[in-house]
Amino acid sequence: MPPRKAGPGALRPARAVRRRTVEDGDSPASMIEATVEIEEVQLASFNPATNILIHGPSGHGKTVLAGGAYASSYVDNIVFLSTELEGAVSAKVTGSQARLWPAPTWEHAVAGVRKAVNELGDRDWLVCDSGTKMQELYMRWILAKVNAKNPHRDLDIPDVREHQKYQNGFKRWYDTIINARFNSIFITQSMTVEDAEGESRVIPLLLGKKGEISDYCSGQAGVGIYYSVSRESREEEATGDAIIRRALFQPYPPWWAKDRYDALGFSRDVESGDYTAMARMIDDIERVKEKSRRTSQSRRTVRRVAR
Repeated sequence: MPPRKAGPGALRPARAVRRRTVEDGDSPASMIEATVEIEEVQLASFNPATNILIHGPSGHGKTVLAGGAYASSYVDNIVFLSTELEGAVSAKVTGSQARLWPAPTWEHAVAGVRKAVNELGDRDWLVCDSGTKMQELYMRWILAKVNAKNPHRDLDIPDVREHQKYQNGFKRWYDTIINARFNSIFITQSMTVEDAEGESRVIPLLLGKKGEISDYCSGQAGVGIYYSVSRESREEEATGDAIIRRALFQPYPPWWAKDRYDALGFSRDVESGDYTAMARMIDDIERVKEKSRRTSQSRRTVRRVAR
């Protein structure tokens, strides 16, 4: 008998199910860490660079403060890698002996750090002014590159992929500064964000989801300074009294600050016309680092003799 035709409700033979596969180019590649040898470093001989991050409101004197580093006995040269040419000029007017490397584009910011890595030593200082503007230049550069490949893409609106590049690339660039032989002062404006409990925090103005990029960069710096005109000066300005600026070195909610070396106290006031306050801060930091190295060396000597 001929096979019966399948009716509407009849069972049909099972079909082979075609599984959707991920193209090789889209699948994550296997990554295995290379085997490396761990080399012990004696803390007594380890002398990492000093990295300072200064944040605060625009126009309150952060650049002038940084320019005064030239007066420190621990400083040979200062170089401003600057998007803020007028700010760098204000530091020069105060007597700063700093050199100037203009950074009008992101490419200049990258080239400037590369030049510093190749040319600056452990008694030299690179001042990045401002990190806030450099981050903005980076996003403009990314969007320009994307638009050059696809003219339909907007020059001002990034998508998720651009944000990922923006955040990871900026952190990588900043790590180059932190890991370099030279010392650094990284200047930004401030921004206010909320923490997980809804409390306000005043942190460096480096954009990223919920302050992630700002927190990352803040964590790498050895010293974080919140710098602004003191409230007392704002209240007394109408009377003609001298303006006082205050440098905060320890966290005082909502303001972020830190001093990994415990060398600067809680805060210091900088009076109008005082252009060497940063030099004194650097002197204090370096003296604490020297004392720590001497103490470590002495302990090593005692242990060696005891054996």
